[in-house]
Amino acid sequence: FFLRGTMRRIRLLNALLCSPLFLAANNVLAFQTKAAPTTFPTLIGLTTTGDVVSDTTADDSDVIDFPPPLTGLQRTKRAIEFYKRALPVLAAYKAKEIELKLRPAASEEEEQKIWNSIDEWGSSQIAETIKDMKGFYVKTGQVISTRVDLFPEAYTKKLMELQDGIEPMPFELVEGVVRQELLDGAPLSDLFLTFDKEPLGAASIAQVHKATLLDGRVVAVKLQRPNVEPKLLGDVANLKRISKALSKSLPVDYYTVFSELGEALVNELDFYSEASAMRKISYAVSHCNDGTPADPPVAVPLPVGELVSKRVLVMDFVEGTPLNRLQETMKERGIEPGSPEAKIAGRRILNSLSSAFGRMIFGAGFIHGDPHPGNIFIGEGGSVSLIDCGQFKALPRTQRVQLAKLIMQVDEYQKAEGSEAKEAKEKLAGLIRDFGVKFMPEYENDDDLAAAVALFLFGDSDRALPGGYSTSELDDESPIKLISSFPQEFVLLGRATVLLKGISVRLQVPFSLAERWSKGCKLTVSAASAPQLPLWGKDVLDDRDAGGFEAGGGSSGQTSQRGGGGSAKDTSTGKVQFRQVARLFKAWGKGKTRRFVEKVVKKLPEGLRAKVLEAELRRMEREDDATGK
Repeated sequence: FFLRGTMRRIRLLNALLCSPLFLAANNVLAFQTKAAPTTFPTLIGLTTTGDVVSDTTADDSDVIDFPPPLTGLQRTKRAIEFYKRALPVLAAYKAKEIELKLRPAASEEEEQKIWNSIDEWGSSQIAETIKDMKGFYVKTGQVISTRVDLFPEAYTKKLMELQDGIEPMPFELVEGVVRQELLDGAPLSDLFLTFDKEPLGAASIAQVHKATLLDGRVVAVKLQRPNVEPKLLGDVANLKRISKALSKSLPVDYYTVFSELGEALVNELDFYSEASAMRKISYAVSHCNDGTPADPPVAVPLPVGELVSKRVLVMDFVEGTPLNRLQETMKERGIEPGSPEAKIAGRRILNSLSSAFGRMIFGAGFIHGDPHPGNIFIGEGGSVSLIDCGQFKALPRTQRVQLAKLIMQVDEYQKAEGSEAKEAKEKLAGLIRDFGVKFMPEYENDDDLAAAVALFLFGDSDRALPGGYSTSELDDESPIKLISSFPQEFVLLGRATVLLKGISVRLQVPFSLAERWSKGCKLTVSAASAPQLPLWGKDVLDDRDAGGFEAGGGSSGQTSQRGGGGSAKDTSTGKVQFRQVARLFKAWGKGKTRRFVEKVVKKLPEGLRAKVLEAELRRMEREDDATGK
């Protein structure tokens, strides 16, 4: 399947024709690693026009029309239009397959040329179809473009244009949406000093502009495309109906997947919901699993005051390099993959992300649901910012405890040997079933299968699965194909776990997810004996005055985040607490010291610098081993 050939192309076209099903399969257990940000591009080296806002505006009578949901007939027409344009491509591949069986090519090289020619034509047809259809098909194309391990190069290259090639809205429309949604028709100059006409990034759902508020703060303004909601929700409604009707014929419970994705899309299309999620995720990453305050390992941009509507969101401005472009940026700076500098940065990034997602999942129970590499920004020194909180998932306390026990058991299984391994496997199989994962009738009692699913999600990437099952999600021997149903929570949970394991492979950093989370999971289990007030239900001051948002803060010195528990005041008494002040200064000093050391190391002779970096890498490895990170 992973070799180029006829079957690979036929499966590609099946994935395209069942494109939403393929997207779902990539979301069932997080099998997507998108290559570009949903709303934010690279900001390093960005030059802006800094367009000054004037009182000259569009006609005040102009009203931006946000279309109503698609009717059943309109949804059917969209489906028919897509298949009408995509089916001839599949037919061409099938016809060529039959022709080559009857009249084989003179050589493998000649056959390769034939398939390459069809790939070029077919990829152009599919890419144009997706660009014209937009909606859910764009997201499918974006996923396929990242799967270079599965699909021919012509398709991944053509569909890669969907990552950065979404045509932006004209500024007249942008201005109209912002005025209508935030200013009751008043001119932009009532709120902004400057508003860049060129967007920072344009995606399938929204685009983002850099702006300056009247008080001088630099912000990002995210606004939704007026015509996107009906198409996206209409496509998903179609898919839910189809997947339910064909449930007995499909290899995976796609109805559950589309229900989860539908809920996520509804949230993503409501910026009030996203603003609330940003605050909750900020709380989550700035508290340990037992609810005690802690320095946040990642920065989370937050909404600016109440400058938010259903379709426009004003938020903190983030600078940095998206994770999917980090290696490219490192090479430009002379840092080669696998070098001590690259490994140190990789460890910092993985430590920050694993800590942040561990706190979200097992602590607050509120998870960032779209953690692809484009939504992770890397700042100086390997600091991390997590952006785009439109998709999220809340986990109740009982599920957090179940999941914590599952992670602890995965860690125990991976360390067990001999007869202990068999017992650990049986416990692991029982826990995955208790969580609600069900298998095909003939495999219900297969402990190897149940344990393989748990290890596929949370185990080490390089570890063989029990029962000989494959670690590749599309392989015929994948344990995922034998699941009959699973909890909706697994859809977004899996995205986080597979992302972290994928980053470790990409950055060439050894990584054991279960081992890193196990210590925190024990804290979760011990603290879960009784219900607790949610972090965002506590009376915590807005700490903008205590330092505000420091873009790209993370472990390099982000001392506070608004709503993140970093205030130096005890809100029950209104008094300044010395302990909190000390913590803030400690974090600030730690970041300052590290930045100073990094500058000094950069100026050392190359040979000495290499030795210093190797020593630092060994120190980090020993620290990770000692702390169980």
